[in-house]
Amino acid sequence: MTETSIKKRLFISATPAATQTLAGYQALTWVQVKRVVTIGAIGFSHDTIAAPDLESGITATLKGARSGTAGQIAYRTEEGDAGQAAVVAANEAETEVSIQIVDPDGVNATYWTGIVHSHTDNESSVTSYEGATFSFVPNYAKVRGAADLPA
Repeated sequence: MTETSIKKRLFISATPAATQTLAGYQALTWVQVKRVVTIGAIGFSHDTIAAPDLESGITATLKGARSGTAGQIAYRTEEGDAGQAAVVAANEAETEVSIQIVDPDGVNATYWTGIVHSHTDNESSVTSYEGATFSFVPNYAKVRGAADLPA
């Protein structure tokens, strides 16, 4: 059965995983980013390589190098939230961090290591709220496994 995204939670660790394994991610200290509104699609995009063949006259497309795609994440401001402060710090530090996206079931999660960039406050208007968006770009493949929730 297909589930909704309601109840998904986002956690951040200022330290990137030493190894991109479930054990590496579960060795980290996590802090929840509160009031998350959306978590954009995070993944990879591949370059393509054109490989022509003179005999057949067909140019085959080969899979080339891949690079992380930026997923935008938005949150509503919550004063004093340690997770939101960690996002801002990661944006300023320009270093790799790890994130954990916990499934609605609270049991499973997806882990990524990459960079936070382009943290931007929401506009001020009669149709907006206090909050911000930022982009997360992975530098390593995702790891799926048991969620590692703070005690």
